[in-house]
Amino acid sequence: MNPALREFDVLDDLEGNEHEENEAQQSNSSEYESDGSEEVPLDDLDAMLEEGLPDKFKDSGKNKEHSIRLKRKVVLEEIGHDHFDLLPEGWIQIMHNSGMPVYLHQKSRVCTMARPYYLGPGSSRNHKIPLSAIPCLQYRRALEVEKKNKEEKEKLSVQNQSQPELQLMTAKIETSEENEASQSLEATDLREYCKKIFNFKTITLIPFKSWADRRKYVRMTKDLKKRQRPSLPGGTKLLKFPTQNPDGTNSRSKGEWIINPNGKSYVCILHEYVQHALRKHPKYQFKELENPATPYSATVFIGDMQYSVGVGASKKQAKVEAAKAALEVLIPEMKDKIERDSQFGMRSGIARRSQNSDISIFDQIKVEDPRVAEFCAKTTEPPPYAILLTCLSRNMGLGDIKVHYEMNSKKHKEDEFTMTVGNHTATVVCKNKRDGKQRAAQAILQALHPNITHWGSLLRMYGNRSIKNVKEKKQEEQEITGLQSKASLNQPNFAILEKLKTEMLKLKEKREAVKAKGKFTPPENIILPSLSSTDLNKVNLS
Repeated sequence: MNPALREFDVLDDLEGNEHEENEAQQSNSSEYESDGSEEVPLDDLDAMLEEGLPDKFKDSGKNKEHSIRLKRKVVLEEIGHDHFDLLPEGWIQIMHNSGMPVYLHQKSRVCTMARPYYLGPGSSRNHKIPLSAIPCLQYRRALEVEKKNKEEKEKLSVQNQSQPELQLMTAKIETSEENEASQSLEATDLREYCKKIFNFKTITLIPFKSWADRRKYVRMTKDLKKRQRPSLPGGTKLLKFPTQNPDGTNSRSKGEWIINPNGKSYVCILHEYVQHALRKHPKYQFKELENPATPYSATVFIGDMQYSVGVGASKKQAKVEAAKAALEVLIPEMKDKIERDSQFGMRSGIARRSQNSDISIFDQIKVEDPRVAEFCAKTTEPPPYAILLTCLSRNMGLGDIKVHYEMNSKKHKEDEFTMTVGNHTATVVCKNKRDGKQRAAQAILQALHPNITHWGSLLRMYGNRSIKNVKEKKQEEQEITGLQSKASLNQPNFAILEKLKTEMLKLKEKREAVKAKGKFTPPENIILPSLSSTDLNKVNLS
């Protein structure tokens, strides 16, 4: 075996004598003292370390004191801190650069300038508002309290100048009840303070304790409404203007024309107004523009005079804008009293009628009442002759409609108008052909529907609410198609989903309206009424 492998290095001596340890300690202490006597100053040591470095890396220790900069910040002087009012969970107060405190909700990152407070199970409408929630009012009251305390302190200091050693700071004890009374605002107090800036109005409300009381009140209101005199639906607007004489003279006109703009486009209203009021026809002149957004313009001429110009993305839109501008010139009240279309921002060429418009006034009018045609004109409902054509087309088909009428003159400037539909003939006395045509149609409709007594029932069967206009259907289809452009990439189209939800709710209401509540079997001794003859295939019209 190699003897070198049996040699080991001693790393530590665990059992050395005390004499050797003392000598080692003395030698170490002498070395430490010698090192301390030759210690290098820190500035020289830093200079030696930075001697070989570039200038940009050298630490300028001499300029450390001059690198400290002072910054001024404006903060709000806190006065009247309420120790009973604590911030809700998750809210912190930070000082904005403006000097005003801002309250931040850390989780939702919602900020507010007013101090939030925890409501708990209290009423959201009927609770006392903490004074701290109105920062301006709280600070104003705190300044008033501080001013009052300062004046009292000055009075006490003058009284106690003779005995300064007896001046002691009095401790103030405040309970939570006292704090709530002084740091809370009643509804009237807050309203009086806000009246200095905000305007309020008083509305009338009827509180109900139960749904039974509410239903009772609704029934009572409906009964009172039925007892009142029937009138046109609310919100009805009529354009009234005198018609020009046929000979064109400036003498006083005897006639007056009425237009209901509901459901009519600007172009239709302009044509009807110019035709009856001025006895002329508006003309449109189209031009192409270099603007890519509105490449077409339309100019309205009435006679030889230019009235307005409109631009649009298409000729149709430009024509609508020009007609609208012309109406604002001819009828200044048109801009303020005639509402714009809520969906498209303008009245397009498509007539839009309210599906919820009230026709209860027609429930009080008989089918053969001579006022029916006038009421239909004022409410934009189809006249009796149009109702008759709709009835025939639905039950017999367009090819089988045969309406014959003739007019005979009578004495005293009266005419006799006779209308024949199949085996039904009606003869009425009228002032002119237009009036006779409508009244004869009413008589034919009454003969075809003997069980219907009021005109409102016929409007529900054949009026605007019975079937949607073809243009309205097309418009709804275009609306749904337009919702496809609102889709986002790799995300559901919430606009189409919302539209689907609305249509499903409408379908639900429609099905619930015709849902049977039960079954009823009349006794055998009761004679049931005969079926209505609305199905004209059962009527011999040939």
